Order: sequence, then structure tokens, then C-alpha cells
Amino acid sequence: MGKLQIFVFLVIKTATTKGYGQKQSQTPPEKSKNFEELYLEGKEAYLDNNYKDCVTKLEAAIQDYQFYTDTVSKCKLKCSKKSHNFSSVLKNSPDIVPFEKLVHETLCVMKCKQKSLSKERVENIGEKTRTDFEEKKPYDFLQLCYYQRGAHQDAANAAFTNLVYNSDHETMRANLKFYMALPEVDENGVKNLESPDYVEHYLLGTDQYRSEDWAGLIASMEESLKKYLLAEEFCRVNCDKPFDMGWYPDFKSSVANHFTFCLKCKMNCAQNLNNFNGEFMDDLIPSFYHYLQFAYFKVGKIEMASQCTGTYLYLNPDHQDMQGNALYYKDVEGVKEKWFLPREEAVTYVERDEDEQALLDYIESNFVFTEEKEEEENNTDIDTDTDTDIDSSEDAADLHPDEFIAKV
Repeated sequence: MGKLQIFVFLVIKTATTKGYGQKQSQTPPEKSKNFEELYLEGKEAYLDNNYKDCVTKLEAAIQDYQFYTDTVSKCKLKCSKKSHNFSSVLKNSPDIVPFEKLVHETLCVMKCKQKSLSKERVENIGEKTRTDFEEKKPYDFLQLCYYQRGAHQDAANAAFTNLVYNSDHETMRANLKFYMALPEVDENGVKNLESPDYVEHYLLGTDQYRSEDWAGLIASMEESLKKYLLAEEFCRVNCDKPFDMGWYPDFKSSVANHFTFCLKCKMNCAQNLNNFNGEFMDDLIPSFYHYLQFAYFKVGKIEMASQCTGTYLYLNPDHQDMQGNALYYKDVEGVKEKWFLPREEAVTYVERDEDEQALLDYIESNFVFTEEKEEEENNTDIDTDTDTDIDSSEDAADLHPDEFIAKV
């Protein structure tokens, strides 16, 4: 049989040392002001040409935002995992068990935040402020204030960080080009201040692949995969956020709408997290197992290599090169079929994704109310039994397109 196939994923690497936008500390800023107050003060300082305070306030705002979101994310994730272990007070009403779970989980999150956050902290943050931080808007102001302060390397870093998450921002692209041309700026040292840990480990792994450091590649890719899955869990629990429906529906419609909003947000997490310094990685999850199967093979761990091969094919079954690798392991290495069983985390990931996609497809296909659809339903659903108490035509007439949005 032929030799083992290797196919390379290309990733743009950029320096990613810690900065103000990263998880550099679990300690909140000394002052009790929250990130919204600091952000507004930083913008005001910018407008007043007070660039020193602009830098100080915006750096503190980014640090506090990171501290707050990290703290709340951990509380939500911990309580979500504990929600199945709460003692039930119900005996005869299984229909309200899901709501009891929500009550327990909500109380758990509240207690967790009470222990982790200052009692004086104001958590009521404007939606525009939250959006600005999610879109890295503070770095837009920060890069200008850094430049005015003569901190040109910092200005380049802030501009690049904003551009990574706003690739269509042409003004920022021009600013970065300007900064890179300044003699004080080290082009190779420009870094993404918000680079996630899993990106750093992944890029380190690709370097180790090129240098044929197989043990290092295994360690880096396993750690990157672990941190990526955790980052996606954090992203998903943070989709539990406010949703302005624009009107006041009844309880069930409200719950269904809000659930759909959160579901769509969760299903966007993978795409949002595949951003590697401005370059989006296709098939990121399968790529972990590609590198791992090759590295495990190189260090002689054939069973581990086979399992990673099986996992890759579970995620991407039609990939011919990996199919060839599976044949190689069987014919040359004598691998048993059971060694190709996919890893548990991949199975859990795919099964969850398939269920969520099926539900979302159902929602988007069925919660569409047009005159043609109502007429079609009337023609097919009306019960011709004159003794029935149900009038399908009246039911159809009661449906209103505003009853359910199913939109983000």
C-alpha cells in the first residue's frame, strides 16, 4: 500500500503576546466604575484631546470588560453543567420540570456572580456599549490616542486588533498601513491583542509541524482543541442575553422567540471563533485531528493515530486523502476496525450540531405565514367530519406573521 498522506492547512501567523484586550488578569480594575462608564469617559477624553486620559480610561475599560465577561461566562457554564444535579421540589408535575431547571440555574448564576463581583457594581449596560465591545470598537479610539501620545507600536497593535474583527474597515486598514511605515514600528512585532489562547497554541503547533517536533505538535494541538471547545462553550452560554422583540407577545410566543434568537447565536459561534488574525479557517475542528493523526503516527502511537483518523472521517467522510490514510493503517499497520471509532468530544459536538440545525430548519420552514401557505394548509388540514369541534379555517385565520419572528 502507498505512503501516509499529509495535507497542510495554511494559517497566517501574527505575534500574539498578551495585551489589554486579553485574559491577562482575573483581578478587576481598582476603581469601582464598570467598563461602560470607563468607555464613555475615554471617548470624552478623546473628544477633549486629552489623549493621556483617553489611553488610561480605554485600557481600563477593556480590562474590566474582559474581567466581567470572563467571570460571568464561568458562572453561567458552571451552573449550566450543575443544572442536572439540583434537587427537585416537584412530585407530580413533569411538565414544569424544564422551568424548574431554569429557576435553579438562574439562582445558581446569581449566587455565583454575587461571590465574584463587587456589590457596588452596576451590571445594567446599554446594548450599544455591549455591541461596541463585541466589535472591538474601543481599539478604534485607542489607536488614535496611542498615536497622539507617540506610542506608535501600541497604535499599530490596536489598529490591527480592530481590523482582525472588522475586515471591511478601510479607514483602519489605511491607518495600519501608515503605522507600519513609521520607523518606530516593528512590523514583525505587530500583534492581535485579543488573540484567543487556542489560536496561539494552534499556530505554535503549525510551527512544530514544520520543524518536525511531533511530541510538541501533539501537546499543542491537544491543548488548542481543548481550549477551542471551551471557548465555544463560553460563546454559547453568552448567547443567553437580552432580546428586544419589538412588541409584547404572550408567554409561549415570547419564550419561543427568545429561544430561537439564542439558538441562532449559538450556531454562529463556530464561525465567529474560526477567525485566526483576520483569516477564517475552513474545517477548523477536522484540522485538529488531521495534525494529531499524523503526529501520533510519527511517534509510533498507531492506536491514537487511527482514532484521530476515524474522527476526521466522522467529521469529513468524503476526504480521499484521509480515506487513504485509513487504508494504510489497516493494510500496513494492521489496525483493528474498532480503533477508528471517533473520539467522544467529536461525536457529542456533531450530534448537538445536527439536532440544533434540524430544529432551526423546522422553525424557519414552518413559521412562515403567507396567504398561499394558509390556503394550502386550509385545503389539506380541514377535517370533513361535521362532528368535530375544530374549525381549521378559523385556526389559520388566527395566525399572524408577528406572532413569531425567528430572526436574530
